Amino acid sequence: MMNISFAVMLLTLFLSLFHFSYGYKEAIRISNEEGPVQGLTVIFSLPLGFTFAYLSSIFYQQV
Repeated sequence: MMNISFAVMLLTLFLSLFHFSYGYKEAIRISNEEGPVQGLTVIFSLPLGFTFAYLSSIFYQQV
C-alpha cells in the first residue's frame, strides 16, 4: 500500500519534470523570436522545477 509520503514524492517528481520540460520548450520558442520577448514563463518554470525537485528529494528520504 502506498503511503502519503510516497504519493507526494511522485507528485512533486512529475511536477518537477513538467516544469523543466515546459521551461525548455518555452526557451526554445523564445530563442527563435525576433525583437522583444516575454520570458516570464521561463523565469517562473525553471525555479519551480528546481523547487519541486528539491521537495521530491526530501519526500524520497522520508519513504
